Amino acid sequence: MTLTVEKLANDTIDVRELHRAGLLVGEWATLRPSFRWPSIATMRVARYRVLVELRNQSAPQGIRVSWTRCHYGGFRPWLNCPHCDRRVVRLFKGFGGYCCRACCGNPIYESQRRSAKARAYLQAYRLRQRLGGSRPVVDAIPARPPGMGLKTYARLCTRVERLERPLVGSRVLRYAPRWIAPLAY
Repeated sequence: MTLTVEKLANDTIDVRELHRAGLLVGEWATLRPSFRWPSIATMRVARYRVLVELRNQSAPQGIRVSWTRCHYGGFRPWLNCPHCDRRVVRLFKGFGGYCCRACCGNPIYESQRRSAKARAYLQAYRLRQRLGGSRPVVDAIPARPPGMGLKTYARLCTRVERLERPLVGSRVLRYAPRWIAPLAY
């Protein structure tokens, strides 16, 4: 079994989630994560620091938060890897705590393990999920979801048809799973 980014993505710390939740404002905020971060006992978040207490370690792991200026105003937060000090958006759960993708051994993406037709099937599957969900090639393209623009729907339908054209009658359909896990990132 090969370790992939999608398998590691189930237990990540994403600075975008913390920023959207309004936790990177200055004062310390304490989180008691449950199912989102199963290995974390307590997480304390402030503007420039994240302290993570793991269930299986006695000392908390300190993660530095840095900020960069955006071109049109405002600031963007970044997590600095505790091992190599690389500026990243997500830290993955490794053996010794949370670290960047490079420190986890630079795992590959799931799509890199697939053939060209299997990648086309996966891409068509994900596009159909955006349209309401159905199996590629087997089912008709779903009706336009409420709130989606006509141009967007037409563009996605054209792309799905272009991806599925070479899949008709291929072996990929015979071995394709009925359900593919949604992306976790």
